[in-house]
Amino acid sequence: MKVTINGNRYNSDNCEKLAEYDHRSNGNYSGTTTLLLARNGEYLEETDANGQDGYLRDSLRICEDVQEFLDFATISDEEEARLVQLGLIKIV
Repeated sequence: MKVTINGNRYNSDNCEKLAEYDHRSNGNYSGTTTLLLARNGEYLEETDANGQDGYLRDSLRICEDVQEFLDFATISDEEEARLVQLGLIKIV
């Protein structure tokens, strides 16, 4: 997905995927939101909706709170290692 935000053109295909979480509506899968790292260091959220939730739409936007996003995210071992490397989480 491509979008212009504050004069910067972002393409989600050129971003690094860091984590994601699924959305559910009435118990049914309705889409996924992914945390991305853009080339300029900006964190983005990309939502891919499947139409099951009338309020959830496809979008690409600046992530306002990375820590809050990570509280809900599903994180693989590889993503966890990268998030530690970026200083976004620490293993305790």
